[in-house]
This record gives sequence, structure tokens and C-alpha cells, in this order.
Amino acid sequence: MNLNLNLIKTTLILSSIISSNLYAYKGIQDYETTRLKSTAGAGIGSILLNEAVILNPASIGFMQQSSIVYQKDRNKLQNESESRISDHKNGNSELIIITDTSSTLNGGISYQYQNIEAGKRLRVTGTAAHPISKSTVLGFGLNYTKEESTFIDSDYTHLTIGLSHVESSELSYGFVLKDPAQTAAEYFEAGFGFQYNFNKFFSAIVDIGTGDVANYEDHSYRKYALQLNSFKDWFFRYGQYENKSTNYKGIGYGASWVGPRFSLDYAYKISEQIDENIGILYSDEKIAEYSFSIVVLL
Repeated sequence: MNLNLNLIKTTLILSSIISSNLYAYKGIQDYETTRLKSTAGAGIGSILLNEAVILNPASIGFMQQSSIVYQKDRNKLQNESESRISDHKNGNSELIIITDTSSTLNGGISYQYQNIEAGKRLRVTGTAAHPISKSTVLGFGLNYTKEESTFIDSDYTHLTIGLSHVESSELSYGFVLKDPAQTAAEYFEAGFGFQYNFNKFFSAIVDIGTGDVANYEDHSYRKYALQLNSFKDWFFRYGQYENKSTNYKGIGYGASWVGPRFSLDYAYKISEQIDENIGILYSDEKIAEYSFSIVVLL
């Protein structure tokens, strides 16, 4: 009898371990601009030009300047474990964004290419935004993706819906719904964020959301960032995040120099697994991301 009980307990434990590893996140995280990497991904409620094309498509509706962006990223493994039996693939990614605010329908397009440990992804995005009131804008993004990863090995198209609202010069907030039809259900996301400007020098940025509204807490994410506008043309940012859907947490920081016709951005983001026993990393290993971009204002 005791032998049978011990066998049942062992089976349950092994089943739990197998189940945990079976559902370990091995997908490709959405591309982030250099600015977003410096805030650990936070920015749903911020009023942004270039980031609107890949995060919240509504925020570009408040902008009156167009742009062209080129970005290059590198991913590297840090603290490689002696237990690792196979090499970790360092990543290289590339991003091009073109925005246009010359008409009543502001929007933009992007080309995104990611080649990282989790797989390869090519994504082309088109977005458009239009005011529904003086202080509120609704935006839509159509995303065509060709992906080779553990999650998905096919082409798919999904929609992003965003809303941005400016309450005052101090406060703005926004909502994002990615892939509401759940064409690629593993990447579904619903999020809310806000930016509060304490003064013209100092701002706080917060995002919260989930990858599963039915099991919000188990798939929730939280992102917090601070931004300092110093020396007129310089911006410094620092952010932290925890994402239970992807099983990653980490920090990001970076700086931007903004000139009359162009700007330069640099960011460094480092991530580790929340649960070290689930995922593609070994204990104490981390993923470091280095990002640089140039923005030409039109």
C-alpha cells in the first residue's frame, strides 16, 4: 500500500515538472524601440511618435511631426552556466520605422527582423490613428508576421487596437489590445498604462497588463520607469519589469540626445527568468540587450 502511495506521489511530482517545462515560455517577445528598452518596455500611456507603430497605435494621433527611424540591436548571454550542454545563440535584430502626420489620419509603417535564441521573426506593421474627441485618439495596427519559433512556425496576421487620452499636461494614459481575435493566442495581450509628469524635468511611467484575462494574475506583467529631462536636449531613463507570461524580469536604462532635426538613442536592458527551473536559461544566466537608433525628423 505504501509502495503504491509513493508511486502515485512520484508520478504526480514528475507530471508537475513535465507540465511546467512543457508550458515554459519559448516564444519571441515583441520588438521594442531603443527608447522602450530603456524604460523596460513601459510606454502604453505615453504620447510617443515612433513607438506608436509597434506599441500603442493611438498615441501618434497627437503628434505633428513625421520621422524615419533605423535601429540595431544585439543580444548576448551573460553568466553562462557550466551546466550548459549547447551553445546559446546570440541575437541580432533590426528595425525600420516611417511615420507620417501630414494628413488627418496619422500613422506609420515598420519593418522588424529578429533572429534570436527563441527563433526568427519578420514582421511588417501598418498603423493609423484618428481623434474621437479633442483629448482622445483611437488607433489600429495591422501586423503581418512570418515566424519560426517553438510557439509558431507559419505566417499569420493580427490586429492591434489602441486608445490614448491626454487628461492634462501632467497626465496621459492609454489602453492596448493585441490580437483580440487570438490568431496567435500565445501572444495575446491586454494592457493599460499612464505617464505622469511631475514637472518639465521628471516623469513616471507605469504599465500593467496580462496575457490571459481569464487568469489575469498568472499571466500578468508590470513595468515601471522614470524619465529625467536634463540639459534641455538630453533624456535619461530607467525602468524595471516583471512579466509572468514570459517568465522574465529585469531592468533597462538608456539615454537620448534630441536635436532640431534628428536624435540618437542608446539603451541597455538585462533580463533573467523569474522561475529559474522553467525556460531556456540556466540558473544565474541573463540576457543582455544592447540597442542603438537614429531618428530623423521630417
